[in-house]
Amino acid sequence: MSEKNQKNPEITKIKDFVKDGRIDDAVKIIALYLGDSTQEDYIERLEDIIEMLLLLHGGQTVLRFLIEQLVIDIPSLLENLSKRDSILRYSFLLLLKTMCEKECSIFLPYSEDLLSSEDPNVREAVLQLIIFMAGGENKIEDESLIGKIADTLTEEKEFVVEKAVQALKVIGRNNPSLVTKIITLKVKENPENEELKSVVDIVLKSIVTVEKIDELVEESEKREITDKELIEKEEAEIIDKELELKKKEIEIKKKKLELQEKEKEIEKKIIQEKEKTLKLKEEIIEQESKEQSDIETDEIPKKVKKQLKKEESEILDKEILLKKKDLEIKKKKLELEFKEREIEELAIIEKEKTLKLKEELIEKESELSQVEIELHQKKIEEKERKILEGELERAEDKIKDLEKEAEDDEG
Repeated sequence: MSEKNQKNPEITKIKDFVKDGRIDDAVKIIALYLGDSTQEDYIERLEDIIEMLLLLHGGQTVLRFLIEQLVIDIPSLLENLSKRDSILRYSFLLLLKTMCEKECSIFLPYSEDLLSSEDPNVREAVLQLIIFMAGGENKIEDESLIGKIADTLTEEKEFVVEKAVQALKVIGRNNPSLVTKIITLKVKENPENEELKSVVDIVLKSIVTVEKIDELVEESEKREITDKELIEKEEAEIIDKELELKKKEIEIKKKKLELQEKEKEIEKKIIQEKEKTLKLKEEIIEQESKEQSDIETDEIPKKVKKQLKKEESEILDKEILLKKKDLEIKKKKLELEFKEREIEELAIIEKEKTLKLKEELIEKESELSQVEIELHQKKIEEKERKILEGELERAEDKIKDLEKEAEDDEG
C-alpha cells in the first residue's frame, strides 16, 4: 500500500473500525469507498483494501462479509482483472490465496459459471483460485466442477490448459480416484485427440503414485461389486414380480373356467325348462283338440289348463332367475377383464423397469472391460429371449381362450 493511501482518512477510519471490532461499520465504509472509485482506479483501491484487511486481526471476517454481501462481486472482479496484464492479475489473485484456502465455500459457487466465460483470462483466473482452494483445508469433490475443469483441457489457449492441468493435479492429490475417472472418461469421449491424451497422461502420472494404485484398484473393485449386487437385487425383484403376475393370471384363468362351467350348467337348465314348456304346450293343444260330450270330460281340460298355467308361471319365474344369474356372471366376467387389464398394466410397468435397468446396465458396463460387456450383453439377450417366449406363450393361451369362448357362444 502506498504512503498516500496509508494517510487517506477513509483508509484510516476503516482500520480503526476493524481494530475496534465494528465489522458492519467497516463494511459500509468500504462499500462507499469502492463505490466512489472510477473504472480505472477500482482495482487499485480494492487491492489496497484487501492488503490492509489481511494484515489486521478480524480483517478476513470483513473480507468474507464484503464478498457475501456482493460489495466485492467475484465475477465482475475477474472480468476487470482480465483487462490487466498477467503479472498484475496474478499478484492480485495472490492476495485472495489465504481466503481461498480457508473460506473455500465463498468462491466455489462462482467457479463453474466462470469456467464457461468467453474470456480466456477469466477462465485462467478462476482456475488459479481453484488451485488455491484445492491446496487448502477442504477437498474439492464436486464431480460437475471437476468435469468442467476437464473440459478446459481441450482449450485452444495453452495458458488455460496449463492452469487446468495444475488444478487437476492439486485436486487429484486428495481425490485421485474421482479425477482419474473423470479425465479417463474425457479421453474415451475424444479418442482421436492426441493432445488431450498427452495432458491427461501428465495429470495421471502426477496423481497416481505407486502407493495410490492399489487404493484406486480397490475402490474400483468395491464400486464394481456394489454395482453388481445392486443389479442382481433389482433383477431378483423383477423376477419375483413377474412370477407374482403369472400366478395372478393363472388364478384369473381358473375363475374364468369356473364361470364357463357355471354358464354351461345354467344353459342346460334353460334348455330343460324350455323343453318342459314345449311339452306342456303340446299337451294343451292335444287336450283342446279332443271333443268330449259329457261334463266330466269338459271339466278335465279346465283343470289341466289351470295346472299348465301354474307350471308356465313357475317356468317363467325360473327363466327370470336364470337371466339374473346370467347377468351376475357377465358382471363378474367384466370385473375379471378389468383385473386382467390392471395386471397387464403392471406387467408393462415392470417391463419398463426392466428396460430402465438395462439402460443403467449399459451405462455401468461402459466402464468395465470388453469381456465383461460381452457377458452382460449375452445375459441381457437371454433374458430378452425368455421374456419374448413368455409373451408368445401368454399370447397363444389368450388366443386359445378366445377361440374356446367363441366356440361356446356359437354352441
